[in-house]
Amino acid sequence: MTGIMDSVEMPKLPENQKTFAGIPEAVFLEEIDSFMAQPDNENCEKVLQRLDEQHGKYRFMAYNLEARRRKLKSQIPDLERSLEMVNVLRKEDEERETQFLLSDQVFIKTLVPPTKTVYLWLGASVMLEYPLDEAEALLKQNVTSAVSNLKSVEHDQDFLRDQITTTEVNMARVYNWGVKKRQAAAKTNATTTPLVRIRSDKQPHPMISMSSQCYVSRELFISTVHRKGSAGCPSRLITAIH
Repeated sequence: MTGIMDSVEMPKLPENQKTFAGIPEAVFLEEIDSFMAQPDNENCEKVLQRLDEQHGKYRFMAYNLEARRRKLKSQIPDLERSLEMVNVLRKEDEERETQFLLSDQVFIKTLVPPTKTVYLWLGASVMLEYPLDEAEALLKQNVTSAVSNLKSVEHDQDFLRDQITTTEVNMARVYNWGVKKRQAAAKTNATTTPLVRIRSDKQPHPMISMSSQCYVSRELFISTVHRKGSAGCPSRLITAIH
């Protein structure tokens, strides 16, 4: 099989195409910021969903190509054995005793006389009788076609692997961009919320607090508080820090 694979060249690609099956090419996102700035890419989750759908389509194509490659791999040896048998029948001048498969695990002996014709299995329960020369030409044509198709499938598989990798990298870049955006938004919200410092203009009373300063949110009501009642209880002035 190696000799046949080397002797058959891969067919030429269609014009302006990179694959025989017409697989769409995945574009690598070099400028992630400009890509996410486009009107259709405002929502990071929707972009990831589109990329995930594209990744799933690539995986489905890869499954079909692998099934086709396995089928061709099994067909080529059968065609080669049939071609060898045609050559054997052409050289026979006397009857040959042989065995053939009658049913599962059941073989029967028979005598094969010299012949100039052979039956080829075409599939779909169809067999046709061919002269040995025509049978040999048809089998050679089928072998060449199978090897050519196998090389085309393998070429598409290599291209498809690159597209799957590119899509996975794009998904990772978009996800990381979304994480950084959320972190930056959280940091901005934290820095833009001002604090209010409570400052005492006198020494604090032991009954009130042992600390001279404390911080509260801006949402608190800011006012001047004057405590009355017990002797020695100081006035406290609340001022906002901008």
